[in-house]
Amino acid sequence: MLNFGVSVATVPTHTTDISVTTSANSPVRVAVRIRPIEANIPGELCSRAEQTPCIEATGNSIVLLPTHVDNDCSQHGGIVGGTRTEFHHSFGSAVSQQEVFDSAVAPLLATFASGQNVAIMAYGQTGSGKTYTMGMGMSSVSGSDESSGIIPRVLEWVFTQAPSKVTIELAELYNGKVNALTAGNQHAATAADALSLLQTGLRRRQTAATNANAMSSRSHAVFTVTVLWPGQRKATKLRFADLAGSERLADTQAEGKRLAEAKAINKSLLTLGRVVAALASATPTFVPYRDDPLTFLLKDVIGGDAQTLLLACVAGNEASRAETASTLAFAKRALAVKRHKPSGMLAGRLGSAAEEAKRRIAAEAEAEKLRNMVKQLQATVELLQLQIAASSQTVNAGTSAISEQANDAATYTRDQITVNAGTSAISEQTNDASTCFYGNTKLRKLVRKVCAPASAQSAGADIDKSVGCIKPQVLVRKIRARASAQSADTDTGKTAACIKPLKLVRKVRVPAKHDSKGSLQAKIRSILLI
Repeated sequence: MLNFGVSVATVPTHTTDISVTTSANSPVRVAVRIRPIEANIPGELCSRAEQTPCIEATGNSIVLLPTHVDNDCSQHGGIVGGTRTEFHHSFGSAVSQQEVFDSAVAPLLATFASGQNVAIMAYGQTGSGKTYTMGMGMSSVSGSDESSGIIPRVLEWVFTQAPSKVTIELAELYNGKVNALTAGNQHAATAADALSLLQTGLRRRQTAATNANAMSSRSHAVFTVTVLWPGQRKATKLRFADLAGSERLADTQAEGKRLAEAKAINKSLLTLGRVVAALASATPTFVPYRDDPLTFLLKDVIGGDAQTLLLACVAGNEASRAETASTLAFAKRALAVKRHKPSGMLAGRLGSAAEEAKRRIAAEAEAEKLRNMVKQLQATVELLQLQIAASSQTVNAGTSAISEQANDAATYTRDQITVNAGTSAISEQTNDASTCFYGNTKLRKLVRKVCAPASAQSAGADIDKSVGCIKPQVLVRKIRARASAQSADTDTGKTAACIKPLKLVRKVRVPAKHDSKGSLQAKIRSILLI
């Protein structure tokens, strides 16, 4: 046991018992630790009352002693004492760091090793020993001596359990803003690594001297150790919260920057008190976690599923009676914190939220299923496109061959049509000529008259060649040639393409009546040979 070498004055013990239920299964366990009263502490108030205690620990109970009306510090807290309150643990001013760890902290480590989150929070006025107890001061961060605090001892224990993975993170809440004091979650392979990272972060924490404390923490610090145990799939967290101490501005006489810090600290602690009061209510009520960054940051610590240890630290001297009484009142309310089962409107909201979460999960699963189907369809489409492209090449080749054959056939057909058209035209002309010739009896008679004498004159090769052997087709050509020259002649609606046989006959017959055969033949030949 660590001996501070300070004698404690004998005090009256007339007290009133207050029965407080301290269930072992309570989500918040409360321990009260009294700081030793040391002589000649710089910045302490009311020199006469420095050595006068206002509180004592008896077993697990804390007794707030009656005040002395004749002391010079009555103005700092004229609270009538003599009340006894039972907590889970109470530690007097002579209790060592190791005893605090073994009695209050060690039982939580078994819970932590089983996979449940654990939180340890130090609360109290400035200068009451919170940082020292937690081990977040530069003098108490080492785990090698008796002065080391809770955090170094916990880290030593964690690494003796052969964890699979350990990461640490340190952050502070300063003037309502959260600042990271380590670069995110830092992996630690040994306890020495973790302590080194912690010391590096603590050098960045906001501290300053005030009239009440030469090394006052000006920010709330939260140190998180995340451990993945062998055989477990989910990591568990152990949080340490070293809260800045409440301050009476009349005592600290803070100004400027220190005043702004004190106001922010007191505001956050006041909100924390209202959150604890709401959680301690007999019926479910609204819990104002979002009213301050501190309570929102500690939501899982004081109202979540974590097993929490609240260390209420008090100065213990008569000058700090008011702050001590306030701290004990806060600790008493923390004893009554419950985790209510959802009911009424809250249950309805939670039920709706759960249903909405289920719907979202189902919708996401359905969307994932549809995305997979789309991917399969896209793959099928790409395969079909490749097959169609290959088929198109084959079809194009066949189409080209067919087109060439069709072009050849079309060319042949056009040529054949041209030939047929020419043949038809020739046939029509021949038929017209034949019709023109054979349809005219007088013309045929004329031809016979001409050809008969020509056949009798075998010696007349000249006439036989030109007239005697005249065929109808030849005669027609001769007649058409004649008709071309006489295009103006028309007869009974017939075209000039057919020379009017009657006119020809008249031209032949008129001189034939008076001339001899020779002259007649000559006349016909002259007409035909024009």
